[in-house]
Amino acid sequence: MSVGPEREYILGTARELYGRVVYTHKTHEQEREIWAGKACTMNRINILLTALTTMFAVVSAVIKPAWALILTALFAAATAAFALYQSGFDPVGKESQHRVAAKELLWIREQLLLLITQCHMPTTETKQLERALEIITREVTAVYKFAPNTSPQAYAAADHMIKRGHFTFNDDEIDAMLPANLRIKQP
Repeated sequence: MSVGPEREYILGTARELYGRVVYTHKTHEQEREIWAGKACTMNRINILLTALTTMFAVVSAVIKPAWALILTALFAAATAAFALYQSGFDPVGKESQHRVAAKELLWIREQLLLLITQCHMPTTETKQLERALEIITREVTAVYKFAPNTSPQAYAAADHMIKRGHFTFNDDEIDAMLPANLRIKQP
């Protein structure tokens, strides 16, 4: 096994890539949440407009006041206008795109974590590490190439969560998730 600066370069590159992937993954998760909220709001508006249009149509048909006919027409026009507005973009589709990108990045993040671990193992050949880094870099590039754009709001939310330690665990937290015989601190 060769030991030298090559291993350090691989480790440094893997660590840099890991940091970028963590941020991008979390940003896509936050963007997905933004679009999910927009989709939910739009669905509620659709339900409200449809309910009001139906209610005023029934009132118009039963008691036939002029105001009910006017309100029915206004709410029907508002419902149609909102449907046209919605056709301009697809919040559910955007949510789905960001979910797929986040899941792909999560998988790559785990691969990078394994590569970083292997860089610290003297039994792993440097050539094997190089090949793994090249493959992972191609995978990251492919995800970045086809992933949808994210917003500054999603990045700011991701940055805030990461800086608060969202992706880290202390020994006690990990021990709490493991069976007793695998814990670092034995009870």
